[in-house]
Amino acid sequence: MDLTAWLLRRIVPCAFVVTAIGGTSARLAVERALRERGWRQALSPAEADVLVVCGPGGSDLDEALDRVWAQMPGPRAYAHVNAFGEAGHALDVARSGLLDVATQRRDADERDRAAKAVADPDEDMPGGLPMADRGEDRDGLKLDQLHLTLGPALPDWPAGLSLRVVIQGDVVQEAHVFLVGAYDDASSFWDTLRPGDGQDFEHRWAAASALDSAQRLLSVAGWPAATLSARRLRDALLQPEPGPGIEADLRRWLRGVRRSRLLRWSLRGLGEVGHGAPVELSGDAVDRCSRWLDLVEAAAGSGTATGAKAGTDTNWPALNLIPELVVGQELASARLIVASLDPDTETVGSYDSERGT
Repeated sequence: MDLTAWLLRRIVPCAFVVTAIGGTSARLAVERALRERGWRQALSPAEADVLVVCGPGGSDLDEALDRVWAQMPGPRAYAHVNAFGEAGHALDVARSGLLDVATQRRDADERDRAAKAVADPDEDMPGGLPMADRGEDRDGLKLDQLHLTLGPALPDWPAGLSLRVVIQGDVVQEAHVFLVGAYDDASSFWDTLRPGDGQDFEHRWAAASALDSAQRLLSVAGWPAATLSARRLRDALLQPEPGPGIEADLRRWLRGVRRSRLLRWSLRGLGEVGHGAPVELSGDAVDRCSRWLDLVEAAAGSGTATGAKAGTDTNWPALNLIPELVVGQELASARLIVASLDPDTETVGSYDSERGT
């Protein structure tokens, strides 16, 4: 018996999902297909064995994808889902690739050869990593300054968003935003609702959009159970007939999220936006999350939406706000702030905060 083949057949795949601009519908299909198959979603490339790219991809994204692929241990497989209906087949093909012992052994040999072929690191770059600069800390101490890039290949992260930061310790000192793979004629999945779909479906569509934003924030906040439930409810609301009991399920989920003192404590005061910004972005992360919950409650038939999910006119302001809101924050808080703003990058086109375009 081939022990490797026996072990591969018993692995539950774990997918690292990267969303390109224009890939929202593909991402929704992939998240649903992963849930139905009982696969896990990885929080880092190191724990993944399947890299799933959602959307058109393109050369602008290739560099980030190559880095993710290099960080994935074997066995590993790749899946590209460009449209909603391709998710199931793409994941099945990736699963077959994981079970192909000969392919996995060739991949392992290629990784070994590539590792041996790497030249000795430069003496000024220990371990192949760039040396850190030094700068004044907020406490007056001299600490190393590291230049990092968050995104675009991060889980639960706006599609194509790249956040370049300078950090000391784990505190952000400088930040700069730009979009990878953006194109000017891109359209948002959440703007595809047709006028003739009816008011009930409009409410469910708005709630599904709010749930999609909320589940990403909950995932970054470290609440996987509520995240998974939000995805299931979102997918149900997007169906022509969501099925019986959906209102009760929504209310149950809302009660759990709204009663969480730990969630409010972890979000309170983060990303405070004052006057002058669109009302949908105002307040802190708790306030923005509460507006999403109001939209979900309206769809459950037990409330009226008092706020609105950030629309097309708020995405440029949200991107403009990110650098100033994350400076002075720890990296974990910066991720929560970005998730609470959740800009829809598909509606923006090209964007570079440093150049002001």
